[in-house]
This record gives sequence, C-alpha cells and structure tokens, in this order.
Amino acid sequence: MNRCACLVFALILAAVPALANIPFPDLCVLDNPVGTDGATVFTLPNGAGAAFTNAKLAGSTVDATLTLTVVNSDGNAIADYPAEDMWLVSTAGGLVTCGNAVADAATDVNGMTVWQQPLNGGGHSLTEDAQAIIFGDPVPNTAAVHFVSADINGDLTVNLSDITVFTQALSVYNAIADFNNDGVVNLSDITLMTQGIGTTCP
Repeated sequence: MNRCACLVFALILAAVPALANIPFPDLCVLDNPVGTDGATVFTLPNGAGAAFTNAKLAGSTVDATLTLTVVNSDGNAIADYPAEDMWLVSTAGGLVTCGNAVADAATDVNGMTVWQQPLNGGGHSLTEDAQAIIFGDPVPNTAAVHFVSADINGDLTVNLSDITVFTQALSVYNAIADFNNDGVVNLSDITLMTQGIGTTCP
C-alpha cells in the first residue's frame, strides 16, 4: 500500500469515532408521558411560568416532561451531547421564546435529555405540537404538549394588548386565555394573568 493510500485509510479510521457522536435526527425520538396528550404548559417571558411537571390537562396537574433520545446513524445513543444544541419549538411557530428553548441538560449515558424547567416564552400553540430541533434539524415525531401564556400575542412582553384579549375571554370563552386548561376562563386564570403583567425577557 503506497503512502497516499495509507494516509487516506488513516483519515477514514480517525473519522469513525467522530461520526459516532453526530446525531441523526431522523432516528431520534421526542416523547411525552402516556396520558398527557393535550396538556398545556403555562409560560412567561421571564421564565416564571410553570414547569413541565406542573402542566394542566382538563383542570388537573400532570407531568408533561418531554424526553428526547439522541442517537447516531447506527441508532446508538450519544452521551454528553450539549444542551445548547437541542431546543424546542412548536410546529407552526405559536410558541415564541427568548432565544432558544434549550434542553435542561446535556444527554446522559443513554442519550436522553429532558425539558422540565419553565421556559422563557410567550405566545400560544393550542393547535400545534411540540417538536425538538437538534443543531438546526427537526426530529420527525412530535409530542402533543401545548403552550399558553399571559403573553398572549407573543411579543415577549405582557402588557395592555394581552390584557385586552384576556378580558374579552372572560365573557366569550377563548382557549388561549384558559391557562389552567379547565374549559373556563375564571379566577384561577385571572391570578396567572395578574402575575404575568409587566414581565418581559431577561
């Protein structure tokens, strides 16, 4: 084997370990717990909204933690993949965040990470699913977890325009103002709206 061929072979062998740490989004999976389809997570631009573990479904509290499993092209788990390269969106852009809604931590030894902590965000995604993005590429499956916010219009500040929409929902039901997902806009939603007034991105 000549020197040039040896060099090419050595470069290929050196690249194999690197490929083992490159995610293959088409094989990665985003999951939400069984029985939490349709749950909503309340967000605020300053991150003082609800954790995924405090999501609401039909007025009850459920744990809607989202789990992403990151694998390479061989389907093998990738450990220690950085959190900042994995983020959450809603499928049609209704969830608006202050920067990317990155995962809570790097992947563990099983290639898994979660979203449990409150998001810095606003807008609403009641007709959209949650979707994970890995370094700019979407994971194909989605999770039926939705987002609501006192920042109803998604401009990342809770102000008069949001209060106006919320006030209208007190007389004519609008699900985007039903922050606790119980089918009615009432005192519990008013409390959350009041807590959100004036909040903005950090």
